Amino acid sequence: MPLLVRVEMPLIPVLASMEKAGITIDRAALKVFLDEVQGELDKLTARIYEEAGEVFNIRSAQQIGDILFKKLGLSSGKSTSGGQASTSQAVLEKLSGEHPVVDALLEYRELEKMRSTYLEPLPRLAGPDGRIHTTLNQTATATGRLSSSNPNLQNIPVRGDMGRRMRTCFTAGPGMALISADYSQVELRVLAHYSQDPTLVAAFRNGEDIHTRTAALLYDVEPSVIGPDERRKAKTINFGLIYGMGPRKLAQDLAIPMSEAKMFIERYFARFAHIKEFFDGVEESARELGYVTTLSGRRRPLPDMRSMSGQARALAERQAVNTLIQGSAADLIKFAMLAVFNDKELRRLKARLLLQIHDELIVEVPEDNAKAAAERLSALMMDTAAWGIDLAVPLVADAGIGQNWGEAH
Repeated sequence: MPLLVRVEMPLIPVLASMEKAGITIDRAALKVFLDEVQGELDKLTARIYEEAGEVFNIRSAQQIGDILFKKLGLSSGKSTSGGQASTSQAVLEKLSGEHPVVDALLEYRELEKMRSTYLEPLPRLAGPDGRIHTTLNQTATATGRLSSSNPNLQNIPVRGDMGRRMRTCFTAGPGMALISADYSQVELRVLAHYSQDPTLVAAFRNGEDIHTRTAALLYDVEPSVIGPDERRKAKTINFGLIYGMGPRKLAQDLAIPMSEAKMFIERYFARFAHIKEFFDGVEESARELGYVTTLSGRRRPLPDMRSMSGQARALAERQAVNTLIQGSAADLIKFAMLAVFNDKELRRLKARLLLQIHDELIVEVPEDNAKAAAERLSALMMDTAAWGIDLAVPLVADAGIGQNWGEAH
């Protein structure tokens, strides 16, 4: 009941206001982007036919399978429920580098998803006001995270050149600016809070870069000598272990031998001993109680913790840790949304909340008020004491300002 009364019910008018406000899209920019992507798809199509030695339907999983596994003799690996060789994204990624056609197909799929999911549909989904009005769902995820539909703006690409280009197509209205404020490593901060691991807690309290700090511990060197590649590997490990990543997946993601991946995981848990104890404790508690509870009191039942099936039990164990961390991070962004929506200072500055994308809030405000609103937005997102939450480490929310989402983020 406290969760319903304190969070979910007060959130309803916030979400209704955001859905009503929507966000402006730049139709002309989307059209230019679409034309460029279509041109690249045409070039890739010709390249794929040339590498395959024949013309076939690139959208047909069966025909792709025939080319890759029968004609070219590549290892098929997984099969679909119908017994057909799988050509899923994961399968193609494992085959990357074995034949030029595989990499061309992966590139084609990325661009085709951009075209069919966003570039073509978004202009049609905009209202008469030129703005996209998504539907925000409170009850669609097991962890308590909000989801978005019609269209799904939670899955707008954000990484790489394509992601940056896509974000620039979402703009502020005339005379307005967009502010994007997102939490820095919020899930790792939640992990530090729950595990009370002294190394992790100290790193966040001292304002250290946690991925550099982790890399230094894994490689047994000073943080000052850590390079971008070591930091990238540490980042993958930091976030991957929250989601139950094993050595096989880590080896695949980092393109390293399995033995090295195992060594990294063993060394990680040796350096952050309290985290392993915390993970084991969460699983033990979930097995005993049959559920886990997040920071706000949200409960997720996990009946498979006692399943006779080892596969089902292993999945439930991963879900227990994942729900506690990701669900608590979702609690924090919801508290932040309530604080932002009800803040008198932001209301005076005529700022309004438009979107929530995972750990990020997007606000529209008159240009003249943007700087003051950005500072206030960040302050509200970091003030957990105002929500009655005493975290072991501080939250950090960085805000940017721009005429479009790409400039602000």
